[in-house]
Amino acid sequence: MNNRPLNGMTIEELQTNRKTALVVTWMLTIMLFILLGMGIYTSVTKGFSALMAIPFALSPITILNFKRIKDINEELKVRGAQ
Repeated sequence: MNNRPLNGMTIEELQTNRKTALVVTWMLTIMLFILLGMGIYTSVTKGFSALMAIPFALSPITILNFKRIKDINEELKVRGAQ
């Protein structure tokens, strides 16, 4: 993602970043749930595997992305563009 401050971006850039972040974040969230389900299934059928840790290790990325989306929405609301 772009590390420029939100107040230095145009409205169009903010909307593009929000749309991109939403798509990527939801895709990652869905994939993490699928991976968690596969890990649970594998643990039940074949025993515990270290692969169960991957969804939990990657979940902070989704949290940070949702926080970024919230910040973008607040900046758009302040500018009156939402």
